[in-house]
Amino acid sequence: MWSYLQTRWQSLVFRLLFYFLISMLALAVILAGSFAKRLKPHVQHEILPNVERYIEYLIDDIGDPPNLPIAQQLADQLPFEIRIEGRGVDWTSSPKLKAIAGYEFEPAPHPYDNVYLSHHRRDQYLLIQKQGYQYLFAVDNSFRRGSERRHWVLFLLLGSILLVLYLLIRRMFRPIEAMSTQVRKIGEGDLRQDILTEGKGELGMLAAGINRMSGQIKAMLESKSALLLAISHELRSPITRMRVNLELLEESEIQQKLIDDIREMETLIASILESEKLNTSHAPLMLSRCELLGLVEEVIEAHPGRNRIISRLSPVELEVDRLRMKLLIKNLIDNACHYSIEDQGEVEISLSHDQESVSIEVRDRGVGIKTEDISRVTEPFYRPDSSRQRNTGGYGLGLYLCKLIVEAHGGQIVIESEPGNGTKVIVKLPLDNS
Repeated sequence: MWSYLQTRWQSLVFRLLFYFLISMLALAVILAGSFAKRLKPHVQHEILPNVERYIEYLIDDIGDPPNLPIAQQLADQLPFEIRIEGRGVDWTSSPKLKAIAGYEFEPAPHPYDNVYLSHHRRDQYLLIQKQGYQYLFAVDNSFRRGSERRHWVLFLLLGSILLVLYLLIRRMFRPIEAMSTQVRKIGEGDLRQDILTEGKGELGMLAAGINRMSGQIKAMLESKSALLLAISHELRSPITRMRVNLELLEESEIQQKLIDDIREMETLIASILESEKLNTSHAPLMLSRCELLGLVEEVIEAHPGRNRIISRLSPVELEVDRLRMKLLIKNLIDNACHYSIEDQGEVEISLSHDQESVSIEVRDRGVGIKTEDISRVTEPFYRPDSSRQRNTGGYGLGLYLCKLIVEAHGGQIVIESEPGNGTKVIVKLPLDNS
């Protein structure tokens, strides 16, 4: 819950809602306190001035000795309940009134010296002693109900105003959510959608600017990909002719070196074409049910450095593109072998699974990768100077291709490394990658 709140706190809309809720609660507490003070009237200043003289008249109407039918008639007509005790009289107009001895009273201030006050919850009680009788009056709160109603109407009105204000500001800031989502997608490489905004204010102008930026980035990347593909396709034919011509020459050391260089160029071009093919959202995958253990063993068996590879494999079936999965495993093993230290050249590969995913881990004992370079080694043509010198072979496309293959299968690739302690590449593929 705490981590969820920390994440949501980054949202401007969430903070706006939070501030409004705090404001409404604070306002509710202040108003409730004020209303409570008003709804619990101060007896000395509110009840006594209004009813003390009136009650004296009522006692005179009841008579001495008290005429109980008249007392009942008055209780029925007026907002009072009455209890009379003394000189052989013990009468009440309502069974809810207890005996007078059951109440705690305090004397009223001057000039109401013959009046005693008590209250229970919202009921107020006045006790007057006169001519040997005690008269208890329970004051009905109905005379304050109009005021209470006005207070609650005011409270609801203020709450409604705050709610309308929040909805208006929420609507005004709605484009921020769309912009935040789109910027995050742009950072992830998704440039397919624009921000749909209403209005022509500053936020609308900002959204339009982000849309233009997204379109320009998309056009730039598409131009780059198109140029790269065009060059790669155009290079294939002359390279093929060069190789054929070299094969016809007399065998020599120079001829073999030239053939090796051409093979490297062919491999580079094939990698570029494959990476650009996978780098589209509709990359075609030839999926089939495959036993990964046999696939990994097949790659290891065909690898020239198989004697250096230690495998720990568990059988698991997964629906994958078989050819691309072989390329993934081969590239991971190639990288591990290339960058391992000669006298500590073992490469470990493990295959395991749980209820949700399949894990392929490849670990080498090489020179490792600096922390600041780990996030970039899956970029195309990137080689950290400390571990990926040109003389090790490769063009910086191996891990880039691996990343594209893994993401095309709905998985993720994680690289853990420390200079001097080797590198571990972890590939996680979902068991259900449909």
